[in-house]
Amino acid sequence: MSFSASDSAFEGFRLTRRAPLAIALWALVYFVGSMIMFAAMGGALGDLMQAAEAMEAASSGGDPDIAVMGDFFAAYGRFAAAAFPIGIILNVVMSAAVSRAVLRPSEKAFGYLRLGGDELRVFVVNLVLLLVFIGVGIVGGIVIGVAAGVLGQTNEGAAAGVAILLMLVLVCAIIWIAVRLGLAVPMTVAERRIRIFDSWGVTKGRFWSLLGMGILAFILALVVQILLSLVGVPLAMAIGGGMGAFEQIASLPENDIQSLLRTMAPLFIGYLAFGAILQALQYAILMAPWASAYQQLSGRE
Repeated sequence: MSFSASDSAFEGFRLTRRAPLAIALWALVYFVGSMIMFAAMGGALGDLMQAAEAMEAASSGGDPDIAVMGDFFAAYGRFAAAAFPIGIILNVVMSAAVSRAVLRPSEKAFGYLRLGGDELRVFVVNLVLLLVFIGVGIVGGIVIGVAAGVLGQTNEGAAAGVAILLMLVLVCAIIWIAVRLGLAVPMTVAERRIRIFDSWGVTKGRFWSLLGMGILAFILALVVQILLSLVGVPLAMAIGGGMGAFEQIASLPENDIQSLLRTMAPLFIGYLAFGAILQALQYAILMAPWASAYQQLSGRE
């Protein structure tokens, strides 16, 4: 099948023009999800800040106490645990929605958003892909470590050079695998069944065009982020109280975590609103091209 990388790269913009209400709903869902995430993280954030202050105070006189460091990492674990599940759900739901909007445009109810079989399958696909990349990274790291260790016994300069060269090879290998498996999510959504390594066959002989498409989409997303930030960041600061909010934060007692969180709340809300709009657009710009690429390469209407 014919495939135009440049045409697919702009699919996110066509989707934004074709379904602006869906983009607005994605932004709203992302905003609500972010608010829930930060609400869940509220207590954990306070504990993390207190633990960080305790570790900083302990390290001022030398090496920090092991118990203090343990408290910090435990607080960080609770902080991450509060955010991780919600972040995963948002990513899965949004990824499936973008692919559905391109490949099954008739299912436009609720802005293409669902929480069902497609999302469960996308979660499984993302989990398997994550494990693949972790495995490649571990194997590559072992190879680099062994090669550098063997050469380091005779020539440290050669060992460093070989390690750098092998690291570049590993990065290139990861990019190659990512592109070859880049159609796994849209294929899974389109065919309503888990399709991970089937992407390998569909992308055969299309690596460079798909890589170019991905790079072009990334550049477009970056330009949109810069342009929106020129307007959105000052607006978010205005919603949060402007520079007066920072002055108020600076005047708070150092250990008054609750007052700090209350004072920062309007500023957080402003940035979350801006971030939600930006994220909705970024999902469309970055992910719709891959769904469009599968649509072209598979000949699906």
